Amino acid sequence: MKLRAFVSHITLATLLILIGSISSNAAILDVTFFGGFQNPGKLTFETAPGQAGNLIQNFNPKTFGVFGGRFGHGGLLGGEHTLAYAPNFLDSSTTAFIYHSNLRIQPSFGFVKPYATAGIGVVATGGNTIADFGTKFGYNYGGGVTFAGGPLGVNLDVRGYAVPKITVAGFVTQQRLDFLQASAGLSLRF
Repeated sequence: MKLRAFVSHITLATLLILIGSISSNAAILDVTFFGGFQNPGKLTFETAPGQAGNLIQNFNPKTFGVFGGRFGHGGLLGGEHTLAYAPNFLDSSTTAFIYHSNLRIQPSFGFVKPYATAGIGVVATGGNTIADFGTKFGYNYGGGVTFAGGPLGVNLDVRGYAVPKITVAGFVTQQRLDFLQASAGLSLRF
């Protein structure tokens, strides 16, 4: 019953973001296919430059890979919806599907399109390790830049994720799981 209520809240939030962005500028649509990596850690304004550098230095595709697709819409104010898969979520024995809907603010400066984004979604894990916590609500925040001179572009993105109140075997193991994700992708604009 709780899952059904949660899905209805996510659906309502997605519809509100979609309706808000359509009223701003429905002529801009983009689809981004991306790949990247994740690492435990919290993204803040103070730690973002150092953590992004450390994440890239410590990149290990065997344990922290992620790939997926992102659908964006709207102009300066819009939304985006992401579905990603991490075959090695936080360790090599746990998988995760990540879905979220975000509000996106994206000014355009010629072919450079920086953006900030934040939203809510779910992280669903599977596996036989302590990192498998089932399906939990979470939120994400971050930003990036898309370089696009026409319909094809390159996207760079850094996000922080937070999953509140992780429980394993009926016990709260920590109040919140934070992880950082950096990705690069190919963006198609319509």
